[in-house]
Amino acid sequence: MNAFADPRNVRRTVGVLAAVAGLALAAFTVLNQPLVGVGVYAVAMVGVVAVQFRADTTVFDERDEAIAEEAAQLTLTVFGWASAVVFPALTLAWGLGHFEWGPGARAIAFGVAALYLTYAGLLFAVRRRR
Repeated sequence: MNAFADPRNVRRTVGVLAAVAGLALAAFTVLNQPLVGVGVYAVAMVGVVAVQFRADTTVFDERDEAIAEEAAQLTLTVFGWASAVVFPALTLAWGLGHFEWGPGARAIAFGVAALYLTYAGLLFAVRRRR
């Protein structure tokens, strides 16, 4: 009997493997073992693909897609509001001499900027396509 005949088992396994991949990459990077982190990440992501390939049924349907879209929208909303408060506050604190833009803070600021520039570009592209 195929353990992956039930879509719930497949989704659960995919979720666990994806979490292991991300956490291992982060943890081994922090532990200064980036090659181990990338190795565990790669193996886990190959597992994600293999599990879905071995599934005997449709794993993700329209409902799953709608849930993923809502989660993505909420994620952007949370980061948007956090950015709208945090970055101006940090800039004010920097201007008053109470904060310094270290490498970590700069990386996060540029990462958030890249996220929103990507969103803006894709929004423009999707609008043009429709």
